[in-house]
Amino acid sequence: MIAIGADVHKRMCTLAMQYEDGRLQMLPSMENTRANWLQLVQELPAGAELALEVSTSGHFVMSVLEEAGWRDRSHWVHTPGIDTLRKQKYDRLDARRLARKLSVAHRDPLPEAWFPPAPIRELRLRARHRCRLTAQRVTIRNRVRSLLQLYGVDAVGNPLSASGREKLKEKLPAAARDYLQSCAEIYDVLEEERVRSDSRLKEYAANFPEIARLRSLPGIGHVLGAVIWSELGDLKRFASADALVNYTGLVPSLYESGEVTLHGSITRQGPVWLRWALVAAANGAVRGQNPLGQRYRVLRRRKVVLVAKVAIARSLARCIYGVLKHGQEFQAERWGQRIGNELEQQA
Repeated sequence: MIAIGADVHKRMCTLAMQYEDGRLQMLPSMENTRANWLQLVQELPAGAELALEVSTSGHFVMSVLEEAGWRDRSHWVHTPGIDTLRKQKYDRLDARRLARKLSVAHRDPLPEAWFPPAPIRELRLRARHRCRLTAQRVTIRNRVRSLLQLYGVDAVGNPLSASGREKLKEKLPAAARDYLQSCAEIYDVLEEERVRSDSRLKEYAANFPEIARLRSLPGIGHVLGAVIWSELGDLKRFASADALVNYTGLVPSLYESGEVTLHGSITRQGPVWLRWALVAAANGAVRGQNPLGQRYRVLRRRKVVLVAKVAIARSLARCIYGVLKHGQEFQAERWGQRIGNELEQQA
């Protein structure tokens, strides 16, 4: 196999090629454009494979390679797992190391990341945009509340509603009124865009039956369902429910050596948006009358709030694995019996 390592940056790419006989050759550097990559793959020898780093620029290159029919011959690599003890770092060296690692991937597999297909990438972009709009609205609302606290004004209800704005104008000085008006206008724009984004997300998410199954779980609506599925994308990547839970980064860290065993906070590995969505769903699930809410109330007897909610988020991840694996909606009765058996064993 002819292995090609690519150190990809926003503007320029450094390439190295290792032949089957072990010879290593540096290729001319090129600009990181769609036309250049399409031309490169046409000129490469038959049977060649390519490895590049996981990055934003690498994401763009992977989409171009997918377009050119090179998806099965391209590898998106987590470089922190490669030569972590090295004392030198420069682009030509990175490209050569990627080429060498790819050439022996049949003996030592690459720490390769999963590159989602185009429909999942579009769903992920829409879902993240919808969540960011909500976060920006919350930021504006918090700024207004901080302003009112600064001037000792108590706001009754929503200070950014039409009636709330009129009442506050009489209680604030001129500069504060201008600030409030500016925040209110930004808030209105974000609200309009949130409604449009929500409508587009619902329409696009209808193409994924997996999201409809996820919505049968407590605490998961159309937004969180779209976020969770877009971050998972393919359940075949996970051999078991434990593998999915580990992927979320919600499992406690563990250090064990000899007679020393240390349990720490959660690992926080894996997609940030997936972890956020599971915790947000757990916050909704624990307030309802469902098996997960029942388990949360039992955990609260011996754990603090945050630890108990993270435990529910892990349980929710296991439920998600079961729902997606079997292609069925959430069965509350079955989970209720399972949790009841656990409580009996603990008693």
